[in-house]
Amino acid sequence: MTDEQRYTLIAQVNGAFTPGAPINSRDLFAGRKREVEKVLGTVFQPGQHAVLYGERGVGKTSLVNTLFDFLVMMGRYNYQRARVNCAAGMNFEQIWRAMFKQLKAKVDGEDIGVILPKDPHSEDIREAFELADGPSIVIIDELDKITDARVQVALADTIKTLSDNNVDTTLILVGVADSLNQLLAEHRSIERAIRQIPMQRMYKGELLEIVDKGLQQCAGLGIDPSARERIADYSQGLPFFTHMLAREAALRAVRTDRTYIIMPDLDYGIMEAVDSQLESLLEAYRLSVRSARGKNFKPVLLACALAKKDERGYFYANQVVDPLCFITKRDYEIPAFARHLKAFSGHGRGPILETKGRQYRFVTPLMEPYVILRGLRDGLIAESQLSHPAPTSTAPEQLSLLSSSSLPGIEI
Repeated sequence: MTDEQRYTLIAQVNGAFTPGAPINSRDLFAGRKREVEKVLGTVFQPGQHAVLYGERGVGKTSLVNTLFDFLVMMGRYNYQRARVNCAAGMNFEQIWRAMFKQLKAKVDGEDIGVILPKDPHSEDIREAFELADGPSIVIIDELDKITDARVQVALADTIKTLSDNNVDTTLILVGVADSLNQLLAEHRSIERAIRQIPMQRMYKGELLEIVDKGLQQCAGLGIDPSARERIADYSQGLPFFTHMLAREAALRAVRTDRTYIIMPDLDYGIMEAVDSQLESLLEAYRLSVRSARGKNFKPVLLACALAKKDERGYFYANQVVDPLCFITKRDYEIPAFARHLKAFSGHGRGPILETKGRQYRFVTPLMEPYVILRGLRDGLIAESQLSHPAPTSTAPEQLSLLSSSSLPGIEI
């Protein structure tokens, strides 16, 4: 290809696959149809507000970024919109002053924030919204950074006040959490006014849609079906990794004057991701597996990443046994690696795992697929050992990536 074609494709690839930033265009947004419908249904339902919550990296911000594109597609142009990303230590007044600077009043077109009194309460917020020029949608993102219970209670009071008075605005709260209880105090008093929308990890079909939609933005660029499948498999339900692996594999193909992505391009993308693109995860990984004696820390951590998990990412120690035996080609029982799990859950190694009763989970969701990619990169496990689709036999001959009908993960 010519230099112009090559550089044009490189620009298109970097625009289509963006692991470092949320999606902000409906053309690139993939999957999440049920969640989108729930959010839109909330917008059209008087007195209703929404809370989106889930692990970091599952695409919550991308969904709210593209919400207005969906409204425009439906012919609903009349919404004012505002958005605030919360910061640690932010108080109730700061949140709303930042929000109302983005909304205009009906009378003089000025921002509404000028009428907000010092130390406002929920009734002040209601009165300010009633001055707004038309209906509005306001998004409070990264709500998990607000740990002051007083602010959480004030937000809950505001939702109740807006709902009781049928104010023509929709609040959409977004945060990293396993449940609404972790984000909003006094939430039980507003259950009828709020729609809880959990964002779980994406299914394989949705991840494949990310690859397909991205490549549609790259003129003439295609992909081998095996490489396409593997990108989704390795992502473990997290779109961040789908974007990263697709981007690095596509760039490798284009830089070698090809318009068709093949498995060696993905192999290169894996090396690039674990060696260059994920430095913060690499440092945490090194801390967790370093040891003068225990050479098994690496395979045990990899076995944790490969263990079958529930919908919230938790696994039991007994679910580590089969992957560990397969990786090391030795027989293990739980007592042989129990100290490793305890160490992974302590501050001396991160912690890289968190515990809930007898269950374990990666503290950082992105670490789980990173550990798998690191295992491939370091030769702890080979790509040829990861079968697709899953074999019908129950014998642990190969590690099998779960099908699209299951939750993302890896199972023996």
